Amino acid sequence: MRPDELERRLCKHLDALGPAPRAELLHVLMLPDFERGNRIGEFWSYPQSRAFAELLIDCEEDQTLRAVLVGMLREGEG
Repeated sequence: MRPDELERRLCKHLDALGPAPRAELLHVLMLPDFERGNRIGEFWSYPQSRAFAELLIDCEEDQTLRAVLVGMLREGEG
């Protein structure tokens, strides 16, 4: 997938989250490793937030994805 296509798809998914979940996503992505792991575990423990936890796990496995999402979320704050 081309980088511009990836960014377009990520924007679409981020827009669908809404402001509060986007803010929470940025907050969790910015936490220190140990705290981030604990928060992911908290999200995973509730079935209604498991998809959110899976996104965070994907970001743990792919540091480029994490960096891109942080940049996009920070950009969206302004």
